Amino acid sequence: MFVLIFLVSQSWSIYLDSTLSFIGLSQRDITFRTDYTQSEPYRFSIIDSLLHKPLHSIRFANSIDSAFWNLADVDILQRLINIYKLAPRKEQLHFKYGLQRSNELIREAVSGVPQELDTVFENLTLFSPQPTVSIEEEKESEIQYDSLVTFLKDNGTKVDYSKLFTASLILLWIAQTHTEWPLNYNNETMDIDGVEGEILYYEKCDFGEIIIGGEGNNIYKKDFSIMLDLGGDDVYYCNRHRGNFQILIDRAGNDIYRGENYSIACGNFGVSIIIDEAGDDRYEAKNYAIGCGIFGVGVLIDKGGNDTYDGDTFTQGAGGFGIGILKDEAGQDTYEGALHAQGFASTYGIGILADRGGNDRYIIIEKYIDEIRYLDHYLSLSQGFSIGFRPDLSAGIGMILDRNGNDYYLGDIFAQGSSYWYGFGAIIDSKGNDNYIAHQYVQGAGTHITIGLLIDKQGDDNYVAKGVSQGCGHDLAFGFLLDCSGDDSYVAFDLSQGAGNANGIGVLLDESGSDSYSVKRDHNTQGYGDFRREYGSIGVLIDIKGEDVYHTGTNESLWLKGAYGIGIDWE
Repeated sequence: MFVLIFLVSQSWSIYLDSTLSFIGLSQRDITFRTDYTQSEPYRFSIIDSLLHKPLHSIRFANSIDSAFWNLADVDILQRLINIYKLAPRKEQLHFKYGLQRSNELIREAVSGVPQELDTVFENLTLFSPQPTVSIEEEKESEIQYDSLVTFLKDNGTKVDYSKLFTASLILLWIAQTHTEWPLNYNNETMDIDGVEGEILYYEKCDFGEIIIGGEGNNIYKKDFSIMLDLGGDDVYYCNRHRGNFQILIDRAGNDIYRGENYSIACGNFGVSIIIDEAGDDRYEAKNYAIGCGIFGVGVLIDKGGNDTYDGDTFTQGAGGFGIGILKDEAGQDTYEGALHAQGFASTYGIGILADRGGNDRYIIIEKYIDEIRYLDHYLSLSQGFSIGFRPDLSAGIGMILDRNGNDYYLGDIFAQGSSYWYGFGAIIDSKGNDNYIAHQYVQGAGTHITIGLLIDKQGDDNYVAKGVSQGCGHDLAFGFLLDCSGDDSYVAFDLSQGAGNANGIGVLLDESGSDSYSVKRDHNTQGYGDFRREYGSIGVLIDIKGEDVYHTGTNESLWLKGAYGIGIDWE
């Protein structure tokens, strides 16, 4: 697998080197310093490494993608935890002893944390859909923002992440081996407060309550630490778990999961794991939910069925000061969010949305106005995106990994494989005829000392955007769109399709297929690099094979734009 990835990367790497030679450069010139700002304890070391060698980001992204589709879930989690350089112990413990041990580890991990820490984080990441009323209000907001970020910076390290992550590994291993749980139950039902339906087992332990539901239709109006349901079309009303853990396993049925904030597989100063093994399921929540880690670890795994995921902010594979994973193994699924969603990461966070197969829809609705730039467009900050709190705190690692299917991605401002401020945002879509539609800072876009990446490996794809998109690096950042095969269409307005701006580096590289490249403005697109702040930017558009149509060039031709901008059609 890794040999194949290396060989594939080498095939286009040779063409990139040859292209750069026409403007007196080589791959060694695709690099950034890592000392533009002082580092802080929340910046992942891999981010500095990738900024120094941005082209290695393709290898890094492919390694995460390979892990998700070839390793056991507990090993996937271990792979992500390794990014933190903490090396927690991976322990496989007896059922109840493992639960007791995890409970102790979580309590120890968060014992020194200020009570208001997650409230501060919430105030920084929840937005109002209404625009700012006045300049005075804006100034007050800036003062409050600085104060909140300072508090977050000073107190975020008070969580013992090594203990927290150790607990998450123990609990995920226990969840994956639930068929071996040593719980004896029979067909006699019992009445349990907060549950309507057939209950076969109940036990109260020091770490919480254990419950097993039968094969009928149950309604769970309260949460339990350990929940196993054997079948039926069930309804779960999920609540907040702060400073503890939950494991919920549902073996069959078309189920509904409902919650408010901090619910449905949200690890909030703790660990929350949901595994749904079959059925057409619906997940409905508001903010910080549906595979979300906020100073914790949240894992949602859905193994089959045509599912719907509906949330607002910080949802569907989102992590901030923790890890959030949403993994869907099969079915034609719909993901809908509004902000900080669908493979999103904030500071010291990793957020992954992974979908193995099916024709899926990734939709970010228009809710939060982007008043800094537009009054008729909306912030997305989603779909393989990461952002920090500039200039104090770095971003994290946010990714969408889609293995197969004809998929539809819809966003607006900041989406679809992009990032902002010392982070990494990426989409890897391995197969299918896909549509990517968004407006600005999208589709392989890096903005302000960061890396944005979109890799589409196979299919006839459509890319539609306005600007700072489709392989664009802005302000000491790297943006890369790599399409490996298929007859593709690229449509943009300006500063796109292999564009470097303000000392950024942008690359659009299409390996094969008969493609079309359309732009409105040709002076800063399709291989454009400007000269600013006493040195240059690099913009590269490369099409290796196929009968292609351009706004600027023609087949088997080369063109130059700006000081270090080049477009080339090799065959």
